[in-house]
Amino acid sequence: MRKISVIGSGPAGCILAYGLVKGGFDVTLYSDRTPEQWLKESKPTGSAYLYDEVIDIERALGMDHWSSTSFRGQGFLLDTLPTVGGKHTVVKGRTEFGRQGAAIDQRMRTSRWLSDFESIGGRLVIENVTPERLDKIAAKSELTCLAAGKASLANAIPRDPERAVFTSPPRYCAMSVVRSRSGKHVSEWFSPRLPYVPTKFNQYGDTGEYFWVPYEHKTAGATFAMLLEARPGKGFDRFRECSSGEEVTKIACDIVRESAPWEAWIADDMEYVHEDPHAWLTGQFTPTVRKAFGKLPSGGYVIPVGDTAITFDPVCGQGGNFTNRSAKFISDVIFARGDRAYDEAWMEQVNKDMWDNFGGVAYTFNNMFLEPFDETAQLVLDTAAENEAAGDVMFNGFPRADRMFPVMTSPELAQRFSAQFRG
Repeated sequence: MRKISVIGSGPAGCILAYGLVKGGFDVTLYSDRTPEQWLKESKPTGSAYLYDEVIDIERALGMDHWSSTSFRGQGFLLDTLPTVGGKHTVVKGRTEFGRQGAAIDQRMRTSRWLSDFESIGGRLVIENVTPERLDKIAAKSELTCLAAGKASLANAIPRDPERAVFTSPPRYCAMSVVRSRSGKHVSEWFSPRLPYVPTKFNQYGDTGEYFWVPYEHKTAGATFAMLLEARPGKGFDRFRECSSGEEVTKIACDIVRESAPWEAWIADDMEYVHEDPHAWLTGQFTPTVRKAFGKLPSGGYVIPVGDTAITFDPVCGQGGNFTNRSAKFISDVIFARGDRAYDEAWMEQVNKDMWDNFGGVAYTFNNMFLEPFDETAQLVLDTAAENEAAGDVMFNGFPRADRMFPVMTSPELAQRFSAQFRG
């Protein structure tokens, strides 16, 4: 039985660890928090809306305990403007042509997964792994996988300057979990405009973006995770001094009233889930891509999984979905390796295949939404704005970026797309 260590207990680490245990490996999973601490003392690490085909990865491992009863979403409603107060374009469409995704409170998911891990045959160690400990763990393991997300431990694996395009944070981010203060079900906020629950996306070319993401909070249930992304120094950049979820939510409501007067009534009805003092975030980070492995002082190796491999800006919702896919991919290639060595050549090939198959296109597609579209992508967007069937096709590219990225970057394919739906 080959011995594998997984450092990090977020979704990437847990999904990988579960997959390997169920495949017959001797797996030790290291978490810096107990299940109870994850559930009651931690902040959510983001909204992490997962498409249903990605939740299928959890279902196959017996890890999905929530999606059938959670608050779910089915598509997008996009209001896009070049500037606050500028020309207003509306695009709407379903993702996965009717399947429903979900953003389920990660604290609830991780707490349950850690609680169950030893019962399926894994070994759970509660420890805040330092670089020195990582070195010792790797020296005693046949393979060590690092799922440290955005934590500093991820720096054990070098940045890949050929693939990573950012050297500084493109946005300052804030998030709070919100509900209706009047007692409405939050699905009513957007029901006058759509017959299904969307991820609501407001995009302003001059100052930033914000989203309402359908969210299943650990105790409040059906809510929205409101995520705001401010261009540094621009009009939405007001969250740096926030010290509570109530404060984040108040500023978010002000921004909605100023930038989207047609949604001011929603801002008037929004309140923070005040019984949860941790359901908010502020901060910034630099999206990055890391190399195939890190070589540690003792000579051991560590390979990246999830956010440690590719860190996404939240703008296009690719990060959580990449996390699940990368964990499954790494698990599958470890199985396929059999008894052969996990050497440098294998690690390089694994990294290349993950980038070529789905990571690279998701990263590039995601980054497109951080800047104004060029003429080709704008043609696709304008077509989708005029024809909801085109919107369905465009937004169906979000679960798998390779479906739509070629169309949004090829003038010939974009023209063909436009002709198909505009006639």
